[in-house]
Amino acid sequence: MSTRRPRYRYIAFRVEGPRPFSRGEVLDALHGLPDPLWLVGFEHPLGLARCTHRKKEATIEALNDLRTVAGESVQVATLGTSGTIRAATDKYLYREFAAHGAARKKAYK
Repeated sequence: MSTRRPRYRYIAFRVEGPRPFSRGEVLDALHGLPDPLWLVGFEHPLGLARCTHRKKEATIEALNDLRTVAGESVQVATLGTSGTIRAATDKYLYREFAAHGAARKKAYK
């Protein structure tokens, strides 16, 4: 019997839509997928999803194929993948906040 914990991957993504979406709306959309995803955090337009290392490619594909959130048409783009929340936030989410002119802040711990 193995006692190893799963090796998680954290996937940063951006949701582009006609209006800002709440965390709950994005969570409902992710739970509506055939293989529901774990949403670590979301602050429009950026989010962070968790999966195991074996399901990384399927998770990226599912995120990129997501077309509706709360009944609105959206485009989801994955920004990158990392092995820790901190690295994903530093590498991908801070860069996106800066590109949108927002102040640098810790969106996720």
